[in-house]
Amino acid sequence: MRLLVTRPLPGGEATARRLHDAGHEAVMAPLMAAEALAWQPPPALPQAFMLTSAFAARLAGPDACRTLPTWVVGAATAYAARQAGFTDVRDGGGSVQVLLDRMAVAGVGAALHLGGEDRTPVIVPAGLQVATRVVYRAILQPLVALPAVDWVLLYSARTAGHFANECDRLGVDRSSFCIAGLSAGIIAEAGPGWRATIAAPEPSEDALLAAIGATCQRSRQQP
Repeated sequence: MRLLVTRPLPGGEATARRLHDAGHEAVMAPLMAAEALAWQPPPALPQAFMLTSAFAARLAGPDACRTLPTWVVGAATAYAARQAGFTDVRDGGGSVQVLLDRMAVAGVGAALHLGGEDRTPVIVPAGLQVATRVVYRAILQPLVALPAVDWVLLYSARTAGHFANECDRLGVDRSSFCIAGLSAGIIAEAGPGWRATIAAPEPSEDALLAAIGATCQRSRQQP
């Protein structure tokens, strides 16, 4: 298969290598980049850190105390946090709301969220206080051209909407492309009109690629 990888770098490069090793062709088109922003830690250290993106893990800088318990939104952020030197990383389950709920159940009373300028609306559970420091700015990247591919891989709601807008700007016929996203919400943000859509049953790249593989297998078996 030929797949368009819209995941930001450096994660997109890891995805491309993975696809190549599996015998597929990856076309790179990162739809988002990030720049670090200066921030100041609070006077007293929090009980825990909360990271909701790999960008935050990589761009938090030297002001982040990397030995604190660090709750992260999913596997990709967990990997980035460990690579960045955070030593006590706890996977929160794949969504920001689930992450907050698990932190509350675990007895975390105060956390410092290191995040970006754009954040997902959530409900903070009773008993959990979350302060936020903005440590990066995400910047959407233009889609220069859209080559013929079997599937387009989408990794966030914001980039899914941006991808749809860029297709419209370029005059691309949506019905010519199949899109696959890490969640149903991501697919919904891309809007209607695609030839086919797939939402991963859980927000991980493993689940995303497995869902594509299962769909292709069913298509080959149909008469």
